[in-house]
Amino acid sequence: MSQTQSPAASTPIKWSPSTTGLVSRLRDQQNYYATVVVKGRPFTVTQNDIIVMDRIKDLELGDLLSLTQITELGSRDYTIKGQPFVDPSLFNIKATVIEHPDGKLFTVTKKKRRTAHQKVTYHRNHYTMLRVSSINVTKI
Repeated sequence: MSQTQSPAASTPIKWSPSTTGLVSRLRDQQNYYATVVVKGRPFTVTQNDIIVMDRIKDLELGDLLSLTQITELGSRDYTIKGQPFVDPSLFNIKATVIEHPDGKLFTVTKKKRRTAHQKVTYHRNHYTMLRVSSINVTKI
């Protein structure tokens, strides 16, 4: 695969005047929310929210993520819904890895009837915690 970009990828998107007006109205709002899809699961978040999700092994504490799979972006008065995702050029959402906690310990007991056979195993889930540091709607 070559390193050059296609001409269609380098040209900016031409937005209609009505879309530009609606995005500018959304930018005038104070607080935003977004429905983010991370590892196939949707989370509705605002700024400074914490997302507790299954462990992502590649991440370390303090890593900064750019969340781009957004199905809905809005405020109290206006909402942008994607089909299936909102165009990433309309927003900028950053999240920081703050912790890798372990879940509670589960006991799994297996037993066979009428024999002395018993087996006890333990299981603990691992999680990753993300803090949404910023949600911004970009100017188009």
